[in-house]
Amino acid sequence: MNVPRRYGGLRVLGTILIVAGIIVLILGLIGGLVLLTGNFWPGYNQGFNMVGWGPIVLGLANGIPLIAFGAVLRLLTDVEYNSRAAMQVAEQSRKSAEAAVKNSEMLMKNTETLMRNTEMAVRNTETALKSVGSALAPAAAAVSGAIESAAGAATKEAGATA
Repeated sequence: MNVPRRYGGLRVLGTILIVAGIIVLILGLIGGLVLLTGNFWPGYNQGFNMVGWGPIVLGLANGIPLIAFGAVLRLLTDVEYNSRAAMQVAEQSRKSAEAAVKNSEMLMKNTETLMRNTEMAVRNTETALKSVGSALAPAAAAVSGAIESAAGAATKEAGATA
């Protein structure tokens, strides 16, 4: 199955969106955690800071949709590819089925021809057997007559010697 890939630009855009979404998500989470703990400057410890929730929420709100949209783009290109591949397989199956039907029809014709030839051979054999039977009938009558005359002669001879 040789189905070329299409829409390479959408696949690349989907990959870029997935990578960008992961980066935004990671930066938002790291930035928010740094602001929450207050350790964003060496030697400066402010304690727990509520401002850190903003980057976390923004990272989640922007990163997850980017990842999802990139995944949808890649999914759509894969669905299109699989649809064309399935259509190609279906077309090959249809062609194979048509060839099988043609072969079946040819086989049926050959079988019919073979049956007709067999019937002709049976008829020819019956005709030959009838011919042989009619040719052997006079010979059988002669052999039968010879056997009867030989048997009659043997009984006469047996009666004369007795």
